[in-house]
Amino acid sequence: MRLFRLLFVTGLAASATALKAQANRVAVPDTPAGRLLGMWIQAFNSRDSARMDAFVHQYMPDVASRAPAALARLMAIHPAGLEVASIAQSQPQHIDAILRETNASPNVAPNLHATFDVPDAAHPTIAHFALGVPPASCAPYTDIPATAISGANPTDFASMDAIIAALYDAISGGACQHRDWDRFRSLFVPGARLIPTVIGPDRKFTTRVESPDEYVAAVRNGMETNGFFEHEISRTVETFGSISQVFSTYESRRRADDEKPFARGINSIQLLNDGSRWWVVTVYWQGERPDNPIPPAYVKKP
Repeated sequence: MRLFRLLFVTGLAASATALKAQANRVAVPDTPAGRLLGMWIQAFNSRDSARMDAFVHQYMPDVASRAPAALARLMAIHPAGLEVASIAQSQPQHIDAILRETNASPNVAPNLHATFDVPDAAHPTIAHFALGVPPASCAPYTDIPATAISGANPTDFASMDAIIAALYDAISGGACQHRDWDRFRSLFVPGARLIPTVIGPDRKFTTRVESPDEYVAAVRNGMETNGFFEHEISRTVETFGSISQVFSTYESRRRADDEKPFARGINSIQLLNDGSRWWVVTVYWQGERPDNPIPPAYVKKP
């Protein structure tokens, strides 16, 4: 009876530990990037080199030749496996995740920062995979320079060129650097919408409609923590009366000096000129994919 009681108490303690660990786990986003992250972690935690090698060759073709040695070192450093500690940034085709050793105490500092892109959501593979130390905690943040625009400024919407330049500039900045989100909001007409193209549960393309405030809430943490720079590389314009439709081709980078962008796409921007200033009415966009490259007509210089 004493042995049974001891086993029972031990079992309760183990169950409590397991429940606590489960409660501390962070859900992986149900997106193309999130699902690949979950599959990568499962393969890594299997400690099965053949399974991990098969995953790398199927889903990480650009690193297949150099992954085995790196993964062997990673497995030696983290023998208990890895789990998600937090999600720094999640988009359908991009993810930044902070990882820690499986069942580690919440007080233990996370070990790794994993980030990658999924260029083609219909045929998902991992691109631009990076695994390193977690980013800075951003304490303190770099505040907006005193010389920068704060809030609405007439020069931002005095012309079409000015408002498009301000739209890109307002969201761009380095890691641990605040953006002037009031400046960003000032560019939009009341009732304006930002509409990314996303992959729906049925794997078909759909949209997510956001107000400027909802957009800021969704992207602020990721952009300000990890850094994000986007700029226009080409533009085509159609205008009738006071309305204009702009196809603005963009490139996105993590750092301003990155040699290559991690993403390209087209922003379909609807503008209104009310006679005294320009307004952004809608920004509707889609990223480039291997099976849907940007046509040459939309990469000519503006």
